[in-house]
Amino acid sequence: MQFIINYMRMTFSLPDALAHRFRANIPPRKRSSTVAKLIEQEMMTQERNLEAACLAANNDETLTEEVGEWQGFEDELEE
Repeated sequence: MQFIINYMRMTFSLPDALAHRFRANIPPRKRSSTVAKLIEQEMMTQERNLEAACLAANNDETLTEEVGEWQGFEDELEE
């Protein structure tokens, strides 16, 4: 089975000092994969944080009661 991976070219702006450090420390042929790994790590962190926030909201009794009240209001409008 063959998998096809498509790539999208993107342009980013970095502060000069960071860009100089990046170019000095990361070889040209490893720059894209390094950026991809860093973005993947950040996306995973963001997704974990969002999941934790959703779980916290779902476990918030006060919020659950308020949502129930709002849903009841919508039911009254439909009648």
